[in-house]
Amino acid sequence: MSWDDEAATWDEGVFQRAYAEAAHRSLIALADRFGISLEGARICDFGCGTGLLTERLAARAARVDAVDTSPAMLAVLRAKAAQHGWGHVHLFPRLISATTPYDLVVCSSVCAFLEDYRGTVRQLVERMRPGGLFVQWDWELDPASEEPMGLSREAIHATLRSAGLAAVTVEIGFEATVEGHTMRPLVGAGLSPTP
Repeated sequence: MSWDDEAATWDEGVFQRAYAEAAHRSLIALADRFGISLEGARICDFGCGTGLLTERLAARAARVDAVDTSPAMLAVLRAKAAQHGWGHVHLFPRLISATTPYDLVVCSSVCAFLEDYRGTVRQLVERMRPGGLFVQWDWELDPASEEPMGLSREAIHATLRSAGLAAVTVEIGFEATVEGHTMRPLVGAGLSPTP
């Protein structure tokens, strides 16, 4: 599958829209649990795709750096940003050095696709302010599946801990049923190290 080929119709998908809305609700609950405010936050949406989560974050954030390797996905988000006048949403084809550390990093259904999951999480955590919140949603790995895809709870926990995150939790992020299919992705979260 090519993400560029999916970009033009991605936002029309009922599963994609339901997933983004449920992930956003779970993020609000996690931020509250960890004592992180989304109001005026500096956020990195890593693996943003067409920005279904970015557009929800943009309403509260002071700045959102949206990162994706798919030019077509970024083009869809660029059009949204122009349409809504989101001057505080910045698009990047790769991770950049943040001039001001992020309060929040989110990775929605992207980490299982990374070639270097541990290394990428480490790089993201390095760009966070002390006590900032890291959150990832990914499908839980079923090794018995014909085509295993996703991440195990153990792999997520070990990766977040190895990146130096504290108060790490891995649990079911949300349940959303669409057209008789229930989505139950994992959410991994933790706080960036404080001195």
